[in-house]
Order: sequence, then C-alpha cells, then structure tokens
Amino acid sequence: MSIFPFMDADVTNTASKELEIYKEYAYDFENNCLKLRNGTTYLVEKNEALKIWIYKALITERFRYLAYTSGFGNEAHTLIGRSMNSEITFSELRRFIVESLMVNPYIEELENFTFEKSGSALKANFDCNTVYGTIEFEMKWDEV
Repeated sequence: MSIFPFMDADVTNTASKELEIYKEYAYDFENNCLKLRNGTTYLVEKNEALKIWIYKALITERFRYLAYTSGFGNEAHTLIGRSMNSEITFSELRRFIVESLMVNPYIEELENFTFEKSGSALKANFDCNTVYGTIEFEMKWDEV
C-alpha cells in the first residue's frame, strides 16, 4: 500500500524492476561491420554489448536518420568548422557525449573525461560506469 491514497502500490514498484541482460550483435570497430563466427552473426552481452551501443551512439548524427529516434546519436558534428577556444569545444563535446549516452538505462555515470585536439582531429577518453561495471572508452572524431 502506498502512502499516497491516489497511487497503486504496483505503480511505485515498477522502477525497481531489474533490467534484462543487455545484448547486441558483435561488431568489428576497425572494419565497421558485424563480426561473423562460422559465417553467421552472433551476440555479445553486458559491457561488450554496451561498448557497441556507445560507439554507434557517438558516431551517429542526431536528427539525421529517420531510422533512429531523436534521442539517439549526438551533435558533435556541429563543432566541425567552428573556431572556438579548446576549452569551449571540450565542454560542448562533453555535454554532447553525456546527453547521448545517459539515455541508456544500463549506463549509470560518465566520468574522468580527458580530451585531446590535434589539428582537425579530436579524441575523448572517459569512464562509463554501467550496471555491469566500468568501461574505459576512447572515441576519435577526425573532422572536428
């Protein structure tokens, strides 16, 4: 029974339901394609699967593709060609990363961001704390 007379107790307990084990098709990041085992695709689980989701969310331009919802992807491409102070660029990139990844209920926190800029390339390193543990993630954008 809820302490609020207008709320059903079952409604208040829906947030505490456990998430299913996260699964995704294995992905070859270097060749930008699905991995094959004996000629067929296969699934990976937990943090290995989340690495794939994070990578896809960070390389996909938000609002560009009709196949994705408006909550998927990021806006790092808007930094291309802008002449901004590096601190402002890094701040904006951090915001874009956090906004794009924190929509995933398996991701709990993003921390320890470091950024490097080399010419038009930009690299971000950060820790992604998930329900399964911590992932150290590195992402490069070549045209920022």
